[in-house]
Amino acid sequence: MRVSLCAVLLTCVGLILGTEGCGSPPPWKVPTGLENGARVRVVSLRLGTAWQPGRAVLSSAGCWVVEVAPSNDPKEITVLRPPELTRLQLSKAVPPRDWWVVPEENEGWAEMPPSDLEHASTSKCGRS
Repeated sequence: MRVSLCAVLLTCVGLILGTEGCGSPPPWKVPTGLENGARVRVVSLRLGTAWQPGRAVLSSAGCWVVEVAPSNDPKEITVLRPPELTRLQLSKAVPPRDWWVVPEENEGWAEMPPSDLEHASTSKCGRS
C-alpha cells in the first residue's frame, strides 16, 4: 500500500508541474498600425546601412517577416526575420501598390523596435 501511495503522490506532483508549461500562449501584441502587407522601411546589416523598402508579412505559421526589395525590383526580394533588422519604420501613409519603390519622407514614418515585430509572432517562430 505504501508503494502505491508514493507512486500516486509522485504522479500528482508530476502532473501539476507539467501543466504549468502547457498553459495557453499569451495573446499576440501586434503593434498599432501593423497589418499583413504593411509598408515598412528597414535597415539591416545584411543589406548595408541605407533604408530599404519593404513590407511586413505574416506567414501562415504566424511568423512576422519583412520582404525587402533592395534593388527596387519586385522580382528580387530578400526575406528578413526581425532579429536581422537594425531599424524598422512603419509608413503612416496608405501603402502604394508598388511597395518596393524608394521610401519617401513625406509618407511619415513611425519608428518601431524590430523586437516588437518578433514579439508579435507566435512562439514557434524561433527567437534568436
